Amino acid sequence: MTKAVKPDAEAPYFEAPAHIPSGSNHQIPHSHRLVYRDHDVIVHLTGYEYETFGETLWAVGAEVVKDLEIVVPVSVDQTQHFSSYDEALAHGTELGQSLVDEL
Repeated sequence: MTKAVKPDAEAPYFEAPAHIPSGSNHQIPHSHRLVYRDHDVIVHLTGYEYETFGETLWAVGAEVVKDLEIVVPVSVDQTQHFSSYDEALAHGTELGQSLVDEL
């Protein structure tokens, strides 16, 4: 296990997955924490803004922490992105809960 590190709010927590198109003008990192079955689930979201298209695409990852130790390192969804923050957060929450369920 690795000691958990507080994410830097100014930097994306993971590299852009292949399904994210290139050409983003700005990245918006965000993390959300929830407790599920006595584990901390940290959902990492990165929004990729595209001024030319006038939209933001959200990529999602999740990790599992217990007692300040990383139990499951960040797992990034390599298959899909979302056009709304709320959809991305809901998917990231499900992803994180499934990681806990697999323990």
